[in-house]
Amino acid sequence: MGDLPRDKEAVTIEVCAHKLFAPSAPPRAVVRTALLARLLGQDRPRIALLQGPAGHGKTTLLQQIKQACDDHDMVTGWLTLDDADNDPRRFFRHMEMLVGEVVGDEMQEAPAVRWRRRSDWIIDRLLQAPQPVALFIDELQTITSRALHLFFRELLERVPERVHLFIGSRSVPDVGLSRLVVNQQAQILHADDLRFSVDEVRAFFGHTGEQAISDQELDVIFRRTEGWPAALQLFRLSLASPQVRRDLADLAAYRPRELAEYLTDNVLGLQDPELQTFLLQTSLLTRLCAPLCEAVTGRADAQDLLLRVARSGLFLRNLDIDGRWFKYHGLFASFLADQFETLSPGMAKEVHRRAAAWHAEHARPDDAMHHALAAGDLEQAADLLEHWSPQLIADAQLITMERWLDRLPFEQVVARPSLVVKAAYALTFLHRRARLKPFIEALEGFHRDGVVNASVVLSMAAISGDDLADAFARVEQIDLAVEDAEGFDAFELGAAGNLAAYRHLSMGAFESARQCLSVARMYSQRGAASFSSGYNVGVTGMAMLLQGELQQALERFRVAQTEPWVRSDASQASASLVACQLWALYEANDLDAAEALYGQHREMIVESTLPDFLAIAQLAAVRVFDARGRVTRALEVLDEAEGLARANGWPRLLQLFAWERVRRALIAGQLEHARAIAELAPVDPEPPAWLTIAADACDDRLGAIRLAIHSGQIADAQQWLSTALEIQPGRIYRQIRLYLLEALLHRRREAHNAAQRSLQRALQLAAPGGFIRCFLDEGPGLMELLRQACQALLEQPGEGGGVSRDYVERLLRASGTDLGGARRAVIEAPLEPLTDREKEILILLGNGVSNKAMAKRIFVSENTVKFHLKNIYAKLAVGSRLQAITAARSLGLIE
Repeated sequence: MGDLPRDKEAVTIEVCAHKLFAPSAPPRAVVRTALLARLLGQDRPRIALLQGPAGHGKTTLLQQIKQACDDHDMVTGWLTLDDADNDPRRFFRHMEMLVGEVVGDEMQEAPAVRWRRRSDWIIDRLLQAPQPVALFIDELQTITSRALHLFFRELLERVPERVHLFIGSRSVPDVGLSRLVVNQQAQILHADDLRFSVDEVRAFFGHTGEQAISDQELDVIFRRTEGWPAALQLFRLSLASPQVRRDLADLAAYRPRELAEYLTDNVLGLQDPELQTFLLQTSLLTRLCAPLCEAVTGRADAQDLLLRVARSGLFLRNLDIDGRWFKYHGLFASFLADQFETLSPGMAKEVHRRAAAWHAEHARPDDAMHHALAAGDLEQAADLLEHWSPQLIADAQLITMERWLDRLPFEQVVARPSLVVKAAYALTFLHRRARLKPFIEALEGFHRDGVVNASVVLSMAAISGDDLADAFARVEQIDLAVEDAEGFDAFELGAAGNLAAYRHLSMGAFESARQCLSVARMYSQRGAASFSSGYNVGVTGMAMLLQGELQQALERFRVAQTEPWVRSDASQASASLVACQLWALYEANDLDAAEALYGQHREMIVESTLPDFLAIAQLAAVRVFDARGRVTRALEVLDEAEGLARANGWPRLLQLFAWERVRRALIAGQLEHARAIAELAPVDPEPPAWLTIAADACDDRLGAIRLAIHSGQIADAQQWLSTALEIQPGRIYRQIRLYLLEALLHRRREAHNAAQRSLQRALQLAAPGGFIRCFLDEGPGLMELLRQACQALLEQPGEGGGVSRDYVERLLRASGTDLGGARRAVIEAPLEPLTDREKEILILLGNGVSNKAMAKRIFVSENTVKFHLKNIYAKLAVGSRLQAITAARSLGLIE
């Protein structure tokens, strides 16, 4: 079967031309005038779904709609889906080709600033069409992927006005059609709508040049078939049989499938023996061409027979414009295949075996696998998958790999050590923990005995299982300097380079991480592996962010979006990249883009991303939803994250998510609740050996320091802070967070000058990168310190230690602070003098004392405090506590 192709083009997702071929309408088809008027009339919706079981004429009606659209100078495109399209990489490759057919092949540049979802990209491309567009998508019921259902939901919700979408499906998919129907944006034609009327049945039989049928026979046929198009066609083909005409009155007891089986048997009986044998043998083929048919039947005239079958109306349609590839109607083929396998089970297996050999020889592995398994030839199927698997893994077609692994016994896979390696990769990154275990056990033995070098895949399994010590120890032993590595070997070295870079990153060795990432990129390019490229971009961007280079990280992600494998990809290759980009967008306060990105990739992230990548993606989503006041949704994401951590056996992540709950409780002023959560997530007494990319978002050390500050445990907080600040001082992002906590600690001690000094250190580190959310994440106390810093910059512009007032004001605006009142207060005196009591309350207000605590201190009711505050606001011409404090400080009324 040859070696795996090594060039990049060779591992590009195969485009199946027959899927994009719009079949022509069958001869003598009845034009569905009434249905066409419903679907193409003046009030037509932009979306139409034709839904019904096999044989209800969905594809034929789609063909007629397409012809009508072509006649009205619309640009049309066709895509037929199948089970293999549940692999997102394959699906989006064909969607890209479909859109290219109607708009042009020029690739649109990715947006310069904001992340765009694939549905956005496709819609933007469709908007470029020079004239109205009609897209036809058949067999949508084959798509079961939740991520792809989400894509269709987004696409259908925003179909451009000049674009019409016509879909054929045996079921109504979960893509949000019900709401679109209610809003009159979509129309669904069900099986009853697709059945022929009496007049259409009469026209259908009137088109035949064969012997006429009586009105009585027509009435019986209509009642027996209930207008089912496939049964009508079978009747038409079988009416030459006297037996069928004699049996018309006796068919009332037949259920629909029994009726179709009966008619198919009679249709077959009307053919000459030579054609009968050809039909039965070729019915087992998912696609037919003359060379393939000759290989399985032993005939030399297959092309003539195929054309004869097509002309006779025997449920055969072209799959290409040259008339080389054909396909039987699924209903007709299934009846023929059942009959053939019942009558000649041995010959049926031989047909499958020959078909598998032909497809393997012609580099069609998917079809070859199907026929090998149908033939019961597990050896051949396993050999085929072993040869195909390097490409599947390197190109991130993990779902396709799993689909075929599910069809093979474990014994067949484990008998091929190199296939076990590829199986382990797929199951590792798909988080199939239970299924992975026996493969890992087998690999350990193979590796120990020198059968295969499984160092890389075992290190990947370890990192996927969150065993950092094992993963890092294994990758440290891998030699990354292999000059002649190509193909799958290069892919593995690219993956190992990424993991080695991640190890150095966790240790704060940023230059070593950079070098490993560079080596990994080289190997990924050499192995044409988009899979490892995705992790490489993700880790590279996070390395920039952790060193304080947020804008550079955002730019790196933006550039990656222009690469074709990212733009059209929804696989594990891009999930890791997206997870890292989510955190960068959140830190830059680009909440719109972050939410859109999460919504687009949530399914893929939770299904296949490594632990820390999943953690930062889920944490970013939690904080985005919190920032937008959608607390319930934030809790749902946090609950889901904990469920995933528990299901995958990731206790470190469970602890991390628990400390996120502590942070949220503290920000909400729920100290006791925060303490209760923290008791169940104890802090490791030893300093961490590694700081992963998720650690700087919310690990136990940061959480414990934050809780100690809020609890007034000043000595503990100071001790932990001092230790933490000495660990990896080049990790700027973490240093920013630690200085912010130090500022809050000094504020709690009422050491205001020290608090401002710590805040200034954080600002100096954060300003070059434009960090925003790490300040807002610490809650009201930190915002008060920022307002004080802003006020100082208003009064003494040169005293900011190199931090601009604009940056501080950006932070305050992001928190919702109205800066207008503060600026007015600098130049305006109170409208009326403050009373002594009001001045006293203003001082307490500046110290952050609550209304209830003020009332206790000055021995008045809380309502009296509120009355005085109202007067203070009026005299200072402000509208809130924060503005009052800022104005009072600018006037020298409080310190």
